[in-house]
Amino acid sequence: MTIAALELNDQMLLIEAEDGSLHAEPGFARLTKDGIVTGEAARAVAWREPQHVYHQYWCNLNQTPLPIRHRHARHHADIAFAQLRALWQNAGSPASLIVLVPGSFARDQLSLLLGMIEALPSEASAVIDSALAACSDVQRDTLFVDLQMSESVLTVCQPRGDSVSVVDQEVLPGLGMGQLQNALARHISDLMIESYRFDPLHSSETEQTIFDQIPHWLARLGWESDVSIKLSSEHGEHPCILNRDAVKALIGERLAGVRSFLEKWHGCTVLLSHSSGLLTGLVDEFSETRVAGQTTGTEHCLLHYEEILEQVDDLYRVRSLLRTGTDDEIPGMNGQRLATHLLCGDRALPLSQPVSIRLGKSEPHISSEWDEEAALTVVIRDHTLETLQRSADVSLPQSCLPGESIRIDGHELRLIRVGND
Repeated sequence: MTIAALELNDQMLLIEAEDGSLHAEPGFARLTKDGIVTGEAARAVAWREPQHVYHQYWCNLNQTPLPIRHRHARHHADIAFAQLRALWQNAGSPASLIVLVPGSFARDQLSLLLGMIEALPSEASAVIDSALAACSDVQRDTLFVDLQMSESVLTVCQPRGDSVSVVDQEVLPGLGMGQLQNALARHISDLMIESYRFDPLHSSETEQTIFDQIPHWLARLGWESDVSIKLSSEHGEHPCILNRDAVKALIGERLAGVRSFLEKWHGCTVLLSHSSGLLTGLVDEFSETRVAGQTTGTEHCLLHYEEILEQVDDLYRVRSLLRTGTDDEIPGMNGQRLATHLLCGDRALPLSQPVSIRLGKSEPHISSEWDEEAALTVVIRDHTLETLQRSADVSLPQSCLPGESIRIDGHELRLIRVGND
């Protein structure tokens, strides 16, 4: 029987098949006369065609009729099913799914989800709290911060003896990555109005451009104090500067609920979900916080599939698991020494800061400057190789050990360790 693990975070839904193949796409859907288009193709026109694009159907998974009549979608569940089917097909139409769901999913939403999986057709072999899957092998009380598109889920997982359990959880509706991006877009609009009397949010084209670039700008602001941006209109180009301190203040004032929960569980180890990783450079409380790998939860579920099934007696979200070993231990521990530099030709650059790889006519070039035209920008942060921007087909190593390689456009760039030990 073929199996896959599906994680439902509508910032980037992820399905991983048992052979390790991955497919990920954002929770956007565009209604057309021919059907429902989901993922990046829908997100790429979301601000140009807001009347046709939906992005809160996972958060509001229900069968309430849509305000418009459409032959392919009666309600949010129809839209979600279209994306669920696309993800499932991209994973090879597995016979069985382990589903990782956020703590914000209500019981009736889980019932609806199980019915959708059955209609694929597939079997939901287990439904697990996504925070629990990510924290399955933690060694101490851990507070998991997970930003969805339109809400945040804060979860405390507590190891006791041979098990780890969810012991506290809080959902913050209206505080997701979408709201933070909206705040930054309004900030950019204010800067443009003040300098040029030009509001980029009044044009669907420039609004789309802003939201296309916001993830990239936020990633850069995690490392640079100021980022130069430029927007175009019929009156010419309009440059301005995004200041990290100003953006940190903008984001920080929206995190009161998060801070209250952190204070309640003061002393817990904090772990950010992969989709929340941008917060490390923009929120002081998370500046030294570890970020979970993109597939930490799904890989654990696939690796321990049989053991998990033995613990499942209710398909309505597993919130406690027996500990299954240390497969998710951080690379570089237990005496292993991590790589420190990326080698390209006869040049090696430290990976403690972002390294950009630009594809040349005959060979790639690397730079410690943030290169807007780079095919890939990476950095080692908290023992993992993190992608900051990517525009080419790239194969990244599973670990950050010396001798591993990044493969890009037929070229191979090695990770090496530079030092006296």
